[in-house]
Amino acid sequence: MQNQDINTISLRMVEVPSSSQAEKKRRVLVFFYLLLILGLIITLPVEATLTPKEIVKKLNDNFSKIKDAEGEFTLDLGLQLLGCGGTQRQVGHLWYKAPNKIKIELGQVTYFFQGNRIRKIDEKGKRYYVYLLHAPDFSPGFNPNLITHNFNLKLISSSEEVMVLEGIPKPGVLKNVNKVIFYVDPHRFLLYKMDFFLKQNLRGYALINYQNLNGIEAPTATQGRSALELFEGKLIGMNFALKGQNVRLNTGLPEKIFEAGF
Repeated sequence: MQNQDINTISLRMVEVPSSSQAEKKRRVLVFFYLLLILGLIITLPVEATLTPKEIVKKLNDNFSKIKDAEGEFTLDLGLQLLGCGGTQRQVGHLWYKAPNKIKIELGQVTYFFQGNRIRKIDEKGKRYYVYLLHAPDFSPGFNPNLITHNFNLKLISSSEEVMVLEGIPKPGVLKNVNKVIFYVDPHRFLLYKMDFFLKQNLRGYALINYQNLNGIEAPTATQGRSALELFEGKLIGMNFALKGQNVRLNTGLPEKIFEAGF
């Protein structure tokens, strides 16, 4: 073959018996169709036709393989206030049960989460009801469905490497956030990065790391930068790094673990 480019294919023809001419034409057509199909596969990402809701559904389908989880974790927090800063490390234990239950032991303090309901038992056994102001609405549970529930979404780019969604917070949630950019792996359908555009011209980000546990891609670490609201609505920068250890999935955690008792 000569004079071949992306648009044309020149074939050198030779005389053959008429019975073979038809067979050769069929082979050429098959070859042409294979080239066409291959070209479509290479140049057109399958995900290009997906809507934001369909993308989030695929994220949730993957995450829903996790029925329950348990493990230890370390949390490093660094605050920048009045030119001073420092990192504090805390060690804890976490239990999760789909779709909406979490228990956290942090030192001698225990937290129980059930959707938007949060209970706290301190080191002296005193019990509290905890309310988060301007936080996401956790009523769908702790899973990727939180994205479509709390944000108006728009697909702003899609390629073989990454799908990028822009999320504008819905009214009543995330007062200090202007928008969030979500980065999705289009092959594994995993959310691996978020960019936060905050009030007061602050920006943040979060990277999410996964570990394959018994064939399930589980989020086991995250690190990045965000902001914390202090007095009079003042925001300060906050670095964070959360890493899970000895994570175990789908062991059949009993409901009793997640009962706060009040």
